[in-house]
Amino acid sequence: MLRAIDEYDGAGVYIRQLLDALLRLDHRNEYVLFYASSRPLGRYAQLPNVREVVVRAPGKLLWDQVAVPVAARRARVDVLFHHKFSIPAVASCPTVVQQRGTEYWTFPEYYSTLDDRLNRRYNVLTIPLFCRRAARVLTNSDSLARELERLAGVPREKMATIYAAADERFIRIADPMILGRVRAQYGLPAQPFFLMVVKGYARFEYEGQALCPRKNVEGTLEAFARARGADPRVPPMVILGAGVRERLTPGLLTERFGLSAEAVVIPGLIDHGDMPAVYSLAGALLFPSYYESFGIPLVEAMACGCPVITSSAPACPEVVGDAALVVAPDDVEGLTDAMLRLVREPTLAPQLERRGMARARSFSWEDSARRLLAELERAAAVPSAERSRVTAPA
Repeated sequence: MLRAIDEYDGAGVYIRQLLDALLRLDHRNEYVLFYASSRPLGRYAQLPNVREVVVRAPGKLLWDQVAVPVAARRARVDVLFHHKFSIPAVASCPTVVQQRGTEYWTFPEYYSTLDDRLNRRYNVLTIPLFCRRAARVLTNSDSLARELERLAGVPREKMATIYAAADERFIRIADPMILGRVRAQYGLPAQPFFLMVVKGYARFEYEGQALCPRKNVEGTLEAFARARGADPRVPPMVILGAGVRERLTPGLLTERFGLSAEAVVIPGLIDHGDMPAVYSLAGALLFPSYYESFGIPLVEAMACGCPVITSSAPACPEVVGDAALVVAPDDVEGLTDAMLRLVREPTLAPQLERRGMARARSFSWEDSARRLLAELERAAAVPSAERSRVTAPA
């Protein structure tokens, strides 16, 4: 079930890379790829064991619960997998679902509009149901699995972790021509900079609300302003993400944080293929989120030798290990100190660079694809009696 395959941010990157690795690995099984539109058609046309099918429906709910189950029955699939929250409540075969977060329970304040609140309520009610109905439940971190066990009542033995990774393009870029082109194309600072990577469709709101609260943009800007005030050697900051340039204006930066337009560069969206060069130009990635179920920019930055400052909130410590500076997401003073340490301690950045590159090598799309294949084959082999037990309503 690939209705999210075209998404710009984490979920889209995850399933594209994981599926590419899976189809490179497995030439024995047949795969039927259900798309919600014709845009992805042809992506895997060269593979003889892949069938691409467009399934249309007026909305996600009808696509998930009506159109895809009908298409899956017609295609006679042996197991149906969806990488994003939901599965059909009634299906003709075993199902595998991947969960991507528990912020619906832990951060209800993030859902401020009526549509957001309705969406949150729907997910709080249905995610436990989908997890009960599924033969297997996949997560992208062990910390997410622990949260699902605690908050949604999913048995730990029913879950398996399938990590994300950085693909082979994410290496340290040293070619001055490539670095120069990327710097000029996006107007990046001439010196190494602090980098924030914000969710692709993030909204930046100011009047009465925090700036992109889950990514902790407001707290990071406050810490950055303090660091700039404490030491003139603190470099500029670059913030990437859709909508950032429109929402985070120079006037707002000056009014709220006392920062000049030169201190914060906002290029907007950057082509994913240019991100290795961006990480290589950066002096450090700032990723102090209040919540992550994995955090792909962490492993991408480490693979490129970019030092990382991140959060103690799930699942960032699990991803970075001992290869990053870790602070509590609401500790503005601690985040300020971490920035100043990178400026004032000349041996710290090279140390984090070495540790980060080693840590990034422990994540592999090929390894994750092998785990996914094993889980799909395990679900497909569920006997009919057990299948009716695991898919029956609680």
